Amino acid sequence: MTEHIEVIQKEEVEALRTISETTFHDTFEGEYSAEDFQTFFTKSYNETLLLEELDNPQSFHYFYKIDNEIAGYLKLNIGEAQTEDKGEDYLEIQRIYFYKQFQGKGRGNKFIELALDKARELNKSKIWLGVWEYNEQALRFYKNKGFKVTGHHEFITGEVVDTDLIMERNV
Repeated sequence: MTEHIEVIQKEEVEALRTISETTFHDTFEGEYSAEDFQTFFTKSYNETLLLEELDNPQSFHYFYKIDNEIAGYLKLNIGEAQTEDKGEDYLEIQRIYFYKQFQGKGRGNKFIELALDKARELNKSKIWLGVWEYNEQALRFYKNKGFKVTGHHEFITGEVVDTDLIMERNV
């Protein structure tokens, strides 16, 4: 079994859309209506938007592959691509997604290591992310990686407004 991380190519946009929708739905199933999911997917994961994000020089997209099968997805942002104005010292982890069957096996650690390496390469001193306040598994994971809660912001899915905790750590 070979595992590796690679930069996502534009011709993989459909696979990017699929992993984004599937993993978001799997994580939040039961929290939102079908209509709210569809509204969110149409707004956040449409092909045009994903291609624009892939083209943005301030965003970095990676697939985690196992035997060339996509297992996970990482999206990093700097500068104006960040979802909150954190300034030039920060790198944002906007998305860490893994299909269910690939979760809980230490692979998320490799994405965190990649994010830290990218932050160092770009001379960033801090990394931040937003995580749903009730996602206990993710909160535990990030706390174990040295992230601390520093604030919160709204996260809108369809008609539902949730609270994401903002977590940060030094590089």
